[in-house]
Amino acid sequence: MPKACHLITRLILGGAQRLALETAVSLAHAGWTVELWAGPQTGPEGSLHVEARRRGVPLRVVPDLVREISPVRDARAYAWLRRELARAGFDLVHTHSSKAGILGRYAAHAARIPIRVHSVHGWGTTPDTPALRRGLFNHLERHAARRAHALIAVSEAVRDAGLACRIGDPALYRVIRGGIAIGPLPDGEARRRARGALGLPEDALVAGTIGRLDDAKDPLGALAALAPMLAAEPRARAVFIGDGPLRHGVERAIARDALDGRVLLPGRRSDARDLAAAFDVFFLASRWEGFPLAVIEAMAAGLPIVTHDVMGVREAVEDGVNGHLLAPGDRAGWGERIADLLHDEGMRRRMGDAGRRRAEQEFGLERMLDATRALYDELSAARV
Repeated sequence: MPKACHLITRLILGGAQRLALETAVSLAHAGWTVELWAGPQTGPEGSLHVEARRRGVPLRVVPDLVREISPVRDARAYAWLRRELARAGFDLVHTHSSKAGILGRYAAHAARIPIRVHSVHGWGTTPDTPALRRGLFNHLERHAARRAHALIAVSEAVRDAGLACRIGDPALYRVIRGGIAIGPLPDGEARRRARGALGLPEDALVAGTIGRLDDAKDPLGALAALAPMLAAEPRARAVFIGDGPLRHGVERAIARDALDGRVLLPGRRSDARDLAAAFDVFFLASRWEGFPLAVIEAMAAGLPIVTHDVMGVREAVEDGVNGHLLAPGDRAGWGERIADLLHDEGMRRRMGDAGRRRAEQEFGLERMLDATRALYDELSAARV
């Protein structure tokens, strides 16, 4: 029976973490012995620690594996990983996220793990990263890539960004986009329940999002873009489901702009997918994304999308078909597109139907899991 380890820096509520957990669970169902290893940090976003254990995946906390650069702790985390990976006797180590990906690949190579895979959910640098730090990360990623047998990119854009930085060669990459379990399309009753749970009027025009309240998701920018529409349309509401370090900043902006009661912050919710049935339009103001699962969830719910045209988003949202893609920083255009959709039910329905069809055809969870297991089989066969 093959034995695998999935290693990630933080098991918080997020797309990368969700994909790592789903892959580990699917391997266990396929007969593998699987463990999930993660650093000790969580955060206001919430964690998947309890869910992992509830779903039967052994979870091991890796001491000193933290998100921040810390030479002392990073050295201790590497030594621990090298020792414990060698002891555990894994056949495969699959790493996720930048810090775990770099330390984990080095450690798995040193521990002589037969198969080493790394998923790139997004590179460890952003447009705001200082040049010196960006150069350091790219250098480390180039060397770590040589210690992997495959790199899974969650979008073509992520793969192309890696190649542009000379990280790995094209043959090393596989593009496997994230997937979700697609349930029934929400009906009128689901919409009424969701609006009731959020305290929204039945006739409200609702633009909503689900995600962390942090710099990457730019909730403050989203609120600034939405404010003119909210001021002009009495029935309009905006909903931000999630939590994070910018929550207090968003609360201050709501008070400053006199938007109390017009902008809702329900916080972190385990029923976020159900609450999305209350939305008329889904928006995403991210400044960078690898491949956003929140957009796929919204497409599966039959919602039109308004989002910034960043990284892998355009591989899910086709401008004018299932949503609108706007240049980052185009707050006026972004707010106008949302307002247009809120006032045009026919357009919402056409775009929502197109998104639902695409989600069913291209972004189901089993498709992603099948592709990942096929890669494992390919790499295993190559070693025979």
